[in-house]
Amino acid sequence: MTEWTTTRRGLVVAAGVGLAGCLGSGDDGGNGNSNENGSDDGTEGSTEQVNGVPAGDIEARREQMPDPGVTVDWSDAREFRAWLFDDGNASNGRFDYAEDLPPAEDVESPVLEVLDVYPDQVDALVSQGTTQVVLGQFDADALETQLAESEQYDVTDEYGGYAVADGADETSAGPIAVGDDALVLGTGYENPIDARHGDRDRLEDVDPWMTHVLETLPEEPLVTGEYLEPLVDTIDIPEIYCWGLSMPGRDPETATWAFVFDDPDDITDDVRTELRTLAGEVDDIAVDGRTLTMVGTIPERSEMGQ
Repeated sequence: MTEWTTTRRGLVVAAGVGLAGCLGSGDDGGNGNSNENGSDDGTEGSTEQVNGVPAGDIEARREQMPDPGVTVDWSDAREFRAWLFDDGNASNGRFDYAEDLPPAEDVESPVLEVLDVYPDQVDALVSQGTTQVVLGQFDADALETQLAESEQYDVTDEYGGYAVADGADETSAGPIAVGDDALVLGTGYENPIDARHGDRDRLEDVDPWMTHVLETLPEEPLVTGEYLEPLVDTIDIPEIYCWGLSMPGRDPETATWAFVFDDPDDITDDVRTELRTLAGEVDDIAVDGRTLTMVGTIPERSEMGQ
């Protein structure tokens, strides 16, 4: 499995979201993506119902959501959004984006033992499911040669214009796909590559509510999005359909949250009170239809789990 992680001080944890912290983990659900509201597909095992369907059945809830009336202008959207893919009910769809990079001394990865690309050639990091996309400007031919000549990797395949290398033995890292615009690490590397090329459903093409979330949030260096309620002990609000968070850097004082609910009537006073616990202090909270936005300070210590 490819492991590209930062040390604890290189990891931002804010209101349940780890950003700029985990690159290249090949562990299933290692990005907080497992759908804990039911079975593997989220459709069984949940006793909670939202609008007559299991709370963890993202696809069924999606079918009941009205059209928010927004579309993506891919020519103008931030680059990372084209790499995000729809995962159906297989996970919570958690994604993290960081263009405020952790310092090199905080990054640990066997990839860097072979490819000397971080941080000079790296622009941003995207993590979703079991894959991480390292965006930048690379010499793909040179990187392929370095992988082939290393003891840690064997170049075994080509996929979507990217050379694919696997670990040379069970203790080595892998897989990794290298191209001129990105390195794609981890099992399931095909998913973001296919989304980038338009060969599978992009997240926002399937669900305009995620477009709504991303365009409601400020355009900041750190962004997270996810379906269902945050996996946080203090939050028990199954009526949250999806949500997002943005922050101005790795050591922020404030953050902006956006929550979308299945029904505007779900945003009760009790729900507002519960969501306020995500912030140290709430500077602003507003409701527009089925969307609640909140701006607040980051708690000094947060146990709001990954």
